[in-house]
Parts: sequence; C-alpha cells; structure tokens
Amino acid sequence: MKIRRKTIGFLLGILFTLGLVLLLSVVFRGEYPSRQTGRRTFVIDQNFTAVRKILVRNESAKEIITMGGGSEFVDQEWSSVGGELPAIELLADWKLELHGTLHVRTKDEYIGEHVIGLRQDVEITPDYLHSTTHLNEPAERLRAYDMKTLFDRDQSRKAKVTLELTQEILTDAPWFAHGIADRRVKQSVDKTLVNQEAAIRKLIAANIDDVPLFPLR
Repeated sequence: MKIRRKTIGFLLGILFTLGLVLLLSVVFRGEYPSRQTGRRTFVIDQNFTAVRKILVRNESAKEIITMGGGSEFVDQEWSSVGGELPAIELLADWKLELHGTLHVRTKDEYIGEHVIGLRQDVEITPDYLHSTTHLNEPAERLRAYDMKTLFDRDQSRKAKVTLELTQEILTDAPWFAHGIADRRVKQSVDKTLVNQEAAIRKLIAANIDDVPLFPLR
C-alpha cells in the first residue's frame, strides 16, 4: 500500500512542528515553582513524658529542623514566654512557648548551599510538644518552607509523632517536564521525612536511659 506524497508531507510537517516546539522548550527553559507536601506519622515505643524530657533537655528544638539531612545548624536566637524549663515542669499545670529565629545552611541538590532564616515556634505542655517552622524570606530557588513536628501523648501514653513538610522550589524545567519536576521535589520532601523519623528514633534511643525521674508528668 503506497502512501501519498501529500500524506507524507503532512506527517513530516507534524514531526517538524513537534520537533520545533520541543527545541524551543529546551532553548527557552522557564522557571517552574513546584510546591509539594509530605506527611508522615509514627509512634515511638516509649512513654511520652520521657520523650518530651529528652527533646527539651537536649535542646532538640533546634535539631529537629536539621534532622532531614538537607541542612546544618548555624545559630539560633530564642525569646521565651511562660517560664523556663525545667523549673516550670514542677508546676501541676504548665505551658511553655518559645519563639525565635533559626539559621541553617542548606545542602539540597535543588537549592544549593545557602544560609537561610527560619521562624520557629515551639509550644510545650505536659502532653505535647509542637514545633512549627516557616521560611522568613525566599532564598534563591527555595521559595517556601513550612515544617510541622508534632509530638503528642496518645491513648496508650506513648509518643505519637506527626511530621509534615511543604516545600516550594523553583525548578529549571520546560512545560513538558513539570510532572518530572513535581515528582523529584516530592521525592525530596518524602526523603527528608524518612530521614527525620530515623534521626528522631535514634535520638530517643540514645538518651532514654538518662531521663530524670522528676517531674513525673
């Protein structure tokens, strides 16, 4: 069966057009902001009170943000409201709020190496320790960063941990590769959460034998 010249010309024209579109997409690459969120929940097989004491006495609030392996601690400035630990823990019903700025150096393949400022708010009571972190200003390709690290006492009095991370990264991807960029950024988010879980478990395991008896709650 012979193919007409007009048909061949038409097919060649389509192929040429597609090739031209792809070429232009590669030459004139656009910056695409990919915003991805990951969430991870797990239970530490230890009494929540012991876990909370470890986190507080090891100043783990500043370590939580770097537990993902994509950044390193630079410095931190705190202002506190509601009292100081451990003295405040001796009260029957207490609550401590910490607000400050945390500086870390990023080490992500997408973001590069930059020192960024993060606003960190921590709230601690006998039954939970909640930490939220927010990027103060966009830094190069990192346009947004929001991290929630929630430690709660569950019904069995153990520590239930919820990790949630949202990142928006400015990627260098043409329109047809937006899906690929989204998947890579999502993989980066999920990897960070997996690393954080492993680091938290390691921190608790390494310090569980040194938890002070008092206060009991």
